[in-house]
Order: sequence, then C-alpha cells, then structure tokens
Amino acid sequence: MTFKSFKLFLILVLPLTMYANTSYAECARNDIDHYLNKGFTPEQITSICATTPLKTSKPEIPHDEDEPEKTHHTNQDTNQTTAHEKNEQFLKEAIKGRNVTLTKDSLEYTLKVCIEYGDEDLYGFAPKACPIIRYTIARKGLEITKSQKKYIFFGAYEIKIKSTIKREIISGLENNKSNEIILINEKLETGDHTFIPVRDDISIVEVEQVLLQLSH
Repeated sequence: MTFKSFKLFLILVLPLTMYANTSYAECARNDIDHYLNKGFTPEQITSICATTPLKTSKPEIPHDEDEPEKTHHTNQDTNQTTAHEKNEQFLKEAIKGRNVTLTKDSLEYTLKVCIEYGDEDLYGFAPKACPIIRYTIARKGLEITKSQKKYIFFGAYEIKIKSTIKREIISGLENNKSNEIILINEKLETGDHTFIPVRDDISIVEVEQVLLQLSH
C-alpha cells in the first residue's frame, strides 16, 4: 500500500471504525494530515486514533470577574423572609384600615379619619371633614402604651403606640376651601402617639405580640 493510498484508507475507513466503538475518539481529516506532515508512520497514526479516549466531561467555563456573583440565600434568609411575609399578612387582616404594608423600616396603612372643624351652627353641629390619611410608623423604637375599646365599653379595640409617625393626607379634601383645609389640619392628630384600630375578630394579644416583634 502506497503512502497516498494509506492516507486515503485512513480518511475513509478509520472514522467508520471509530463510530462502531464510542469509547475511542474520531480522527478528523486534518488530524490525519497533521500527523502525516509531522512524520508519523501509518502504524503510529492508526494507534493514536484508535486509543485516544473521548472527553465526556463538560468544559470548565471561566468565571468573569466583572460579572456580579449570584446571591446564595441561606436558610436564615428564607426564614426571615417567611416571618416578614407572615407578619405582613397578619397585620393586613388585623388592622382596621386599608393598604397595610410592612417594610423593613416601617408599618404603613391608610385610614379615613373624620373630624369636626370650625364653628357650630344654630343646631350645635360643626362642619365635618373625612380625609384619607396615610400613616407611616417607624418600626425602630415602637412601643405599646395601652390597649382599649374605642368608646370605653364598646366599639373596636385600639392599640395605642408610640413611635416616629408620619401622617399624610392623600385625598378627601378636594372640595374644601383653603381656609377650611387650614382648620382641618389644625384638628388632625400630631405627635409620636396614635391608636391603631383592630378588627373585632382578631385577638388583641396577638396583634400586640406582632407589633412588639417589629421593633426588634
């Protein structure tokens, strides 16, 4: 067999042999040309191509240092997230308000607050306004001072708390004049105390416990 015919034999026949046994690597045509140009004998090339094992492991992908590392959540992170979600869901059911939201820094909810302002009329009635107020209560330093019925012996329970409190009128005064709005603002609650209204079917003790957890 001439050198040229042996080369043709390797190109045509050897790959078929390789496919029959998947534990050996296939020598491509350029591989054979490379070995021939390097001076390997036909026997050496046959041996190399028939015994080179296939690589079955996946290539390692280099890590790009500029790419941010993925965040791995620990069981502790998961437990904290679950506790936060449970507390928020409970407060949504417990607080007699709307849009209850619990963040890492504050407890927020919306209440409709009705107040009387201005002078009484001939029948002893003063004008009334019912603005919608958004309360933002800081969790840090939150204290419970007392719990009581809204009207002493009846009505829903209220929990009086002390904390840093932000109050924002978000609606309800669109039809009031500017001088009326000034009077209304003067009548609104201010300071670091407020009453959180609690629904009748919720345990007041459980609400107090959750509120205390928020301050830690």
